[in-house]
Amino acid sequence: MEFEGRARIHSHLDIAPLIDIVFLLLVFFMLTSTFLVPEAIELELPESASASTTEVTPITVSLDSKGQLALDGELIELEKLRPALAARLKQQPDSAITLKSDAHTELQPLLRVMDEIRAAGGTQIALATLQK
Repeated sequence: MEFEGRARIHSHLDIAPLIDIVFLLLVFFMLTSTFLVPEAIELELPESASASTTEVTPITVSLDSKGQLALDGELIELEKLRPALAARLKQQPDSAITLKSDAHTELQPLLRVMDEIRAAGGTQIALATLQK
């Protein structure tokens, strides 16, 4: 004996709208998220025909054409360069310092940076160039 009111209920879950919502959320978060760009100084190194390859030095000072200064990739002011370099040279007294300067940098800011390096105790300064 079968009762009509007690028919089996077939439950069916349609997941297509769920997938649509998940993809919309994915696209939304991809478009609205901000990507962190590390601060860096873009340099166009000068070219030299007599440049020679040397070993990589642990301390790098960079100066761009606008006068922005960086110590090992971190922006720094000229007044803070001497104490920061002195602290690093105290830990590694025999390390050479690589000075990367943009090809379009004026000479006077470059000389100020070199003076600060020497005042901090840096005696071995290597100028980075590109080989022709």
